[in-house]
Amino acid sequence: DVIKKEYASIPKNQKVAIVIDFQKSGFPKFDFHSNPKMESKLEEKVITKINQLNIENPKFVNFPILILINSKYENSKNYFDELILPNENINKQYINASLKEKFDLNKKYATEIIPLLAAYQINVDDQFSGVKGFGNQINDLNFNDKQDEFKLTSQNSNYWRASMEMAVGNQLIPITKVFILASQGEFDQALKYMEILIAFSDPKTIPNDYLNELMDRIQTFQKELNEKIQKGIIEHDKENYKEAIAIYQSILQEYPNSAWAKYELYYSNNALKIKNNEIKIDDRTDWDSIKADIYKSNPLYNMNVRASNGKEGYLMFRRAEIGNLFQKKEERINDLIKYANIAMDLEVYDFAAQLFWLTNNYKNEEKNLIFKYLYCLEKLGVTDLKELFKGDYKKEFKKIENEKDKEMKNSKIYNTFKDK
Repeated sequence: DVIKKEYASIPKNQKVAIVIDFQKSGFPKFDFHSNPKMESKLEEKVITKINQLNIENPKFVNFPILILINSKYENSKNYFDELILPNENINKQYINASLKEKFDLNKKYATEIIPLLAAYQINVDDQFSGVKGFGNQINDLNFNDKQDEFKLTSQNSNYWRASMEMAVGNQLIPITKVFILASQGEFDQALKYMEILIAFSDPKTIPNDYLNELMDRIQTFQKELNEKIQKGIIEHDKENYKEAIAIYQSILQEYPNSAWAKYELYYSNNALKIKNNEIKIDDRTDWDSIKADIYKSNPLYNMNVRASNGKEGYLMFRRAEIGNLFQKKEERINDLIKYANIAMDLEVYDFAAQLFWLTNNYKNEEKNLIFKYLYCLEKLGVTDLKELFKGDYKKEFKKIENEKDKEMKNSKIYNTFKDK
């Protein structure tokens, strides 16, 4: 109203753009643009009057708005050459940042958005006890500090109850999990979840906007990361193993949770030791010591090096199968279910459960997805939610285990090993 009143008498051909960036503390920041150029006295008057208003500061993040007078948003750049919108400035800073700076900026962004996501959950009706309970749990935490994401989400009954309480298409709860992962610097894992959630998230929902923003950020980060890793691979292929090792170590200084960089570091270290006759070509000691750390960064990383028995051989084959999924668009749902089954075989029960729940309402080749979902929750230690569903759980869970065991023992790869 202040702006409308102060600019009421300007001619129709006078264009004005005002960016007001409301801060978490203190007064808003103003950025004025006019075409033709106007005197600054009116700008100063507007700033004074707005600052006299009792406008509450935004609680979680700075809140910028763009006000246009006698102009439309799509034409604003034609009239105001120097106009830089807040999001454009942020994007420019992010793109020009180093990998380490992007790592820190993404963590910071995630910690700013988590309270917003929590607020949506806290304010639901009391009948949605899981949503409200999970929201209250995360609202009490500082995600600038180290948090146990696995315990907070995967092993948390409120998290899974909340996921089930939300309307189809509103992925508020798993998107919150993604932001928690990002706040802890676990971008590999966050990206795995984002890749599947984007297919199930309703574009009209507010959480979807946050998902897209984080997806853009992580993909930009990932592109730069991949380019750096490729430089190491080029050196490795030239047998410049020491140079490759130095590149991978430098990458892990900037982003310590890259499963691919960890794998390539192992691979170059192993090649260098073989070249120097320190180990034999079939020595897998280093792999056995590093693989747990690689899979910690990305439990579904699709590379494995060593199998000493039939079960390990089968699981190595299952891990490699991830790379064959999502080749045909019409097979997407069936591939997502295959992905869930692979994750279940690899004991990545939280990812498997998320997929089983998301695909349960779609026509597919399997009929017992709910029981597989509940089986995964049981394995995670979430044992109270199965009572919400009908069925003989012990019988169904045993059936799932028998089918998994049968599938493994009937596989060709399993039977190529003497030791089972």
